[in-house]
Amino acid sequence: MISNEAVKEKLQQQQFDRNKSSFAVITGGGYGIGRATSLLLAADGWRVAILDTDIERAKETEQAICSQNGLAYSYRVDVTDSASIDSAIRSIADQGIPIRALVNCAAMRYTGTVLEISEAQWDRTIDVVLKGSFLCCKAIVPYLQSAGGGSIVNISSPDAAGRRGMLAYSAAKAAVETMTMSLAADHISDHIRVNAVVPGFTYTGMTEQYPPERLEAVRLNSVAGRLCEPEDVARLIRFLVSSDGETFTGGLFGGIPPVR
Repeated sequence: MISNEAVKEKLQQQQFDRNKSSFAVITGGGYGIGRATSLLLAADGWRVAILDTDIERAKETEQAICSQNGLAYSYRVDVTDSASIDSAIRSIADQGIPIRALVNCAAMRYTGTVLEISEAQWDRTIDVVLKGSFLCCKAIVPYLQSAGGGSIVNISSPDAAGRRGMLAYSAAKAAVETMTMSLAADHISDHIRVNAVVPGFTYTGMTEQYPPERLEAVRLNSVAGRLCEPEDVARLIRFLVSSDGETFTGGLFGGIPPVR
C-alpha cells in the first residue's frame, strides 16, 4: 500500500515538473513582495521572468534564484509603457515556454490630500499602480489564453478602502480591486483566474523608512505579534497561482482596513 506521504510527495513532484515548463511573470520583482514572490515561485520550479525599472535590482534577484539552481530572467521594464512591456513579453514567449502566471507587484505612491498632492503626482501614482497593472494584463492575457489558462494576481492594499493622506494611492488600489473582479468575470471561460492580494502593513520598501516607534506600534497591534514580511505575502500568492488555488477567482485575499 502506498502511504499518504508518498502520494503527497508524488503530487508535489508532478506540480514542480509542470511549473518547470511554465513561465511566471512578476513585475516589481527586484525588491520587496515581488522579490520574495520570485524566489518562492522559482523554488517551486517556475521559470521566473523578473520585470523591474531597476535592472540591477532585478539582476540581483535573478542571481539569487540561479544560485539555488532555479531558472530566472531579468528585464528592464517600465510598466507605464506598453512598448516596454510588449518587448519583454515577446522575448519571454520566444523561448517557447508557455506563460501561465502574472503577478503585478510594481507600485509606488505619493502621499497627500487633494490640496497637497500635485496633478503630476496623481498621474504618476495612477499610471504605475493602475495603468501598469492594466497594461501588463493586456499583454499577458493572450498568452494565458494560448496556454489554455493560468493565473493573474494583482496586489492591492487596505488603503483601497480609503485612508487619510493617501488620496491617489487609495484611489488607484480601489480601482485595481474592481479591475481584478472585472477581469475574472471576463475570462472565466478562458480558465484564467484573477485574484487580488491585500497585504496588511508589510515591512518592505514603502514602509522600512518609518520611525521605529511606528513600526513597534504596528507590531504590537498585529495578531501575529510581529510585522508582516514580504515572504508572508509571497506564500499567499504562491497558493493562488498553484493548482491548489485553481477554484479561486475574483477574490480579494488578506488585509484589513487600517485605523484612520
